[in-house]
Amino acid sequence: MKFNWGHGILIFMIIFLILSTAFIIFSLKNAQDLVSDDYYNQGADYSNQIEINKRSFNYRDSITINQINSNIQLKLCNSLAGRVEDTLFVYFYSPSSKNSDCRLKFPMADSISIPSSNLKNGRYMVKMSWKTSGELYNIEKEFFLK
Repeated sequence: MKFNWGHGILIFMIIFLILSTAFIIFSLKNAQDLVSDDYYNQGADYSNQIEINKRSFNYRDSITINQINSNIQLKLCNSLAGRVEDTLFVYFYSPSSKNSDCRLKFPMADSISIPSSNLKNGRYMVKMSWKTSGELYNIEKEFFLK
């Protein structure tokens, strides 16, 4: 049997279909988690989030996050700790897995210790929010848990 351009086209199409099928199977096996379940409502209310971010900009360096042994230490500067009303909300968002996310609520203190056993190792976006004088503040920091 002689090889001609018709055989070449057929071989190309078979290889293309095999690769396409493999890609589809690979993509269906991966988890496709959304950043949040109510992303539409958050998008519609984005102008409010912009105002919160503008208010919070001055406090971006007032909170530090460190890993000390088997604990995660959140340290607030004294001026910020005195202004926060009542409760600090902390959300550990893991971009790699929704199952690694963790939401915590703490009474206000200068220093907060969180056991790292609650979290898996990896990269987190730590979102902290609180109220002062009835206004909401929000700070995001990147954190690597080892």
